Amino acid sequence: MINWLWEQQAVICFTLLLLIIAEAKAIKTLGANTVYSLWLILPLCLIANNLPQDIVAIDDNSMYRYLVELDGTNTKVNLDVNWAWIWAIGMSIILCLGGISQWKIQRLPKTKSDPSSFNINLPKALSVHTNTQLSGPILSGLIRPMLLIPEGFRVKFTPNQQQLMLTHELVHYQRKDNFYNLLALIFVAVFWFNPLSWLAYRAFRRNQELACDETVLKDRKIEDKISYSKALLFCAEHSRHSFSIYSPYGEKNSMQKRIKNIQHTSVAKPALVGLVIALSSILIGGVAFANIADSSHSVRKLYTAQPVIRIEPKYPVEAARNGVEGHVIFGFDIAKDGSTDNIKVLESIPEGMFDKVAMHALKQWVYKPRIQGGKAQRQTNLKVQLDFRMGPPDTKKKTVKNSKPRLDAKAIQTAQLEKVRVQSK
Repeated sequence: MINWLWEQQAVICFTLLLLIIAEAKAIKTLGANTVYSLWLILPLCLIANNLPQDIVAIDDNSMYRYLVELDGTNTKVNLDVNWAWIWAIGMSIILCLGGISQWKIQRLPKTKSDPSSFNINLPKALSVHTNTQLSGPILSGLIRPMLLIPEGFRVKFTPNQQQLMLTHELVHYQRKDNFYNLLALIFVAVFWFNPLSWLAYRAFRRNQELACDETVLKDRKIEDKISYSKALLFCAEHSRHSFSIYSPYGEKNSMQKRIKNIQHTSVAKPALVGLVIALSSILIGGVAFANIADSSHSVRKLYTAQPVIRIEPKYPVEAARNGVEGHVIFGFDIAKDGSTDNIKVLESIPEGMFDKVAMHALKQWVYKPRIQGGKAQRQTNLKVQLDFRMGPPDTKKKTVKNSKPRLDAKAIQTAQLEKVRVQSK
C-alpha cells in the first residue's frame, strides 16, 4: 500500500496544484460552477494513473546475495513496516474525526418542523428539523438527508432571505454534495501526509459554496444579492459551531470570499469553457499515456525484489564447531501479499549443511509486493544466495570452495630437497 501511495504522488501533487490555483484565480474568469466541475479531474487522473495494463509478467532472474555471519543479528526489519503503521494510524484518526463531526450533527437537539410552512417547495424525502444552536440552515446526512433550520429562522431573516438560503441548501441536495464531501474526506484521510491534500480540501469546500451561491443568484436582481449577502454575514457573526464536514458559515475567510464573489458575479464564455475542457482532456490523456509507457521499463529497474522483513538464519552449531563455511542458493516466488513461496534448493555447499536453517529463515521473509496497474502481482523464479561465514573475510579459517591445504614457500622448498635426495639415492 505504501508503494502505491508513493507512486500516486507525482500525479496528485500536479493535479492538486492546478485545482488550488484555479479555485484562487480562475473563478472570476470561468465562474464558480465551471471551476467546481474541474475537481472531477482529480479522480479521473487517479483512474488514468492506475489503468490495468496487459503486460506479460517478466521473471526476475537476478541473483540476490546476503551474508550470514556467526555473530550476526537474527532479525532485520525494513522501516516500511513502521511507515505503514503510521499511515494507517493517521488515516484512522482523520476518519474518526469525520465520524465524530457527523455524530455531533446528529446529536444536536432538534424539533421536527412542517416543510409546507416555508415559502419554498421542499422534496418530500427531505425532513426538516429546527435547532437552537445553529446560525443558518444546514443539509446533513447521506442516506436520509435532513435540513436543519435555526430556531427563529422566520424572525431573524426576511422571506426573501429565507427563500434564497433554503434554495442554497436545495442545490446541495440536488447535486448530492454531501456524498462528494464524504469522498473528499476519504481522499484526505488516505493522503493525509501530503499537505496539498489539506489545502485542496479547503479549496474544494469553499468552491462548493461559491458554486451554490452562483446557482442561487443566477438572473437575480442586485437587491436580492445584497439581501443574501447580509444574511450570510449574520450567520457568520452568530456561528457557534465549526464542524470539519459542515462549515458553510463558521469559516470567516470563506465567507468573505463568498461575499466578494456575489458582488462580482461572472459568466464564463463558451469558447473559454471549451478550451478548459480540451486542456483537461489532454491532462487526463497524458497521465494515462504515461502510465502505459511505464510498462516499457525493465523489471530490474522497477520491480527489484526488496525484503521488508528479513530473518537471518542461525549458524548451525556443528558448522560453527568445525569452522565450516559455505552457501545455499534458493529459487523461490513472491506471492501477492509479499510472502515467499515455492522455495527450492538449487545449490548447497557443503551439501545439506545449511539447507534446513536457511529454508526456515527464508520462509519468514516478507517482500514488497510488485504493484502493476494498481494491483499486487506474483513474482516468480527469483534467486537468492545466503553465504555462511564465520567472520570478516580477513579472518577466515576455513572455506568450502578452497578446502585444499595451501603450502607456503618454505614447505615447497623442503619438499623439493626431499625429492632431490630420493632421486640421488
